[in-house]
This record gives sequence, structure tokens and C-alpha cells, in this order.
Amino acid sequence: MSARASRWLPPGGLLALIASLFIACGGNNDASVRLVFYSERDGDADIYLMTLDGGTVTQLTDEPGRDYEPDGSPDGKTVVFASQRASGDSSQLHLMDIDGSNVRRLTFSAGRAERVLDDYGEWSPDGRRIVFQRTIIPEGQKPYVDIWLIDPETGEETPLTETQDAWDSTPSFAADGNAVLFESNRSGTFELYRLPLDGGEAVALTDSEGIEAEAKQSPDGRQIAFVSDRDGDFEVYVMDTGGANVRQLTSNDGADRCPQWSPDGRQISFSSDRDGDSEIYVMNADGSDQRRITESTGRDEVADWIPAN
Repeated sequence: MSARASRWLPPGGLLALIASLFIACGGNNDASVRLVFYSERDGDADIYLMTLDGGTVTQLTDEPGRDYEPDGSPDGKTVVFASQRASGDSSQLHLMDIDGSNVRRLTFSAGRAERVLDDYGEWSPDGRRIVFQRTIIPEGQKPYVDIWLIDPETGEETPLTETQDAWDSTPSFAADGNAVLFESNRSGTFELYRLPLDGGEAVALTDSEGIEAEAKQSPDGRQIAFVSDRDGDFEVYVMDTGGANVRQLTSNDGADRCPQWSPDGRQISFSSDRDGDSEIYVMNADGSDQRRITESTGRDEVADWIPAN
């Protein structure tokens, strides 16, 4: 479940809970390795690209309305992101080239009676599909969220979950592309699940008293990074792919969110407000050498790695 709560305006107990939880989801310092992220440093959420050392930052979008939650394609050429530029209070997925050019709209679910948020898009490992979450917010009723697939070439959409009584959100692809990871409160508390794309049932990966969210599998398929508030606030953890051997990587009084593996699996980027404002950090995959790489007056969040050319 992503931490993008500021855009979810309708009242309600579940919505208030979700809003309080989710804002808004290389082994070297080579300047050719880049991160794409979104920031409110200019007063409005826009997409930015920066080198891993934070020394070169390029603004990719500058349109009225929020542009947020970017994810780079495996070949490093295209970014999928959520935007309100064409849909008012609703959000739709858009694509653009890595230099910010050739922006085109990908989803067209807005314009119905309900408010619709299509966001948190992520590319499949082969670059042929995008998984995303769709939030439906009927006026005066409880919102619900499901997981969808879309073909970026044809725009054909496929629902993966249909659970109006549960909140299935923040999807990501497994390393082999044959399953999707997500979190859901279908069991009563938010746990992590793996859903095979061959038609099998979703399998729970966690069972804790805390909230588990934002699962990302390592490129080698052996580990899953995720966030949990099991120790009282959100921290980054890793576990074996089957759910065993859970290890805590961060520990501080702030909220550490949105982990993302580097392409070689040696580092993890994440967002943290440990220094008073949400910034982008990078650490080694074992939790060592945690370092801040952005410093702005606006929130910097949801970084994704762009392969070096």
C-alpha cells in the first residue's frame, strides 16, 4: 500500500487509517547510475532524475497537477508515472521517455461517476507489462483497491484481484515475472502476498501483528525487501522469498518507506523522514552504509533505479 494518502480526500474510517499509513511506493557510486523519483521541492509533485551521488538532478515534468510514483523500464528508456494532469482529482498512468519527452497517457479510467486513482505502476522484468493499483472512491462510500495489469503497447487491461471488501495494493513483479507481490488486509491485518499469474491463488508471505507493505523482490529472486511497523514505526526489512529469516535493516524514530533494489541487488534505495523531511537514502543490501542523497525543502520519495547506459 503506497503512502500517498494526501490525495485521498473522502472521509471514512478505513480511508483515514490508510491515509495515516501510506504517503503517497548498484554497488558503487558511478555517476552513470541514476534514480528517478518524485519531489515537491518546487511546490507541486513532479518527476526528477538524478545521479546516484545526488550531484546532478534533472526535472522531467513541470505541469499543473501531481506527477508522482515513477518507475523506469528495464531498458532504462521509458518511465511510467501517475499524474493528475488530465483528470482533475483522479489520477491516470502516463508514459514518457527518460528525458521527459514524448509524454502520453496510458490509462483512461477517469471520467466516471466515482473518483479513480490509477497509480503505483511497475514494469515487468521483460518490459512487456505494467502492474498497478486502481482505487475506486464512490461518493459517500468506502473506497476499494485492486491490482491490474496493462499492456503498454496496446493499453489492454486485465484485473488481477477483485475484492471490494479488501484493500489489495502496491503491487510489484516477482523477479521471474511470473507472479505479483502486493499487500492486502483480506485476512484482517495488512500482510504480504504472492499471486501467481498462471491463475493460482494468492499465498500469504507474512503473518504478524504489524502492518507489512511495499514488497520488492531482489533481482536474483532470493530476498524480498518490505516495510513494517512491527517495532512501532515503519522500518525497512528483508526476508527470504518464502517469508522466512526476517531481518531488520533500518532502525530510527522516523518512517523509512518505499525500498527498491538496485539492478545488481547490492543496494537498496528508500525514503525516510528521519531528519525531519522526507528524503531519498541509499544503503547496502545488508543495511550498512545508510546515506542520504537528496536534501530539499519538499518531500522526495519513491526512487527507482535506472540502469546505466
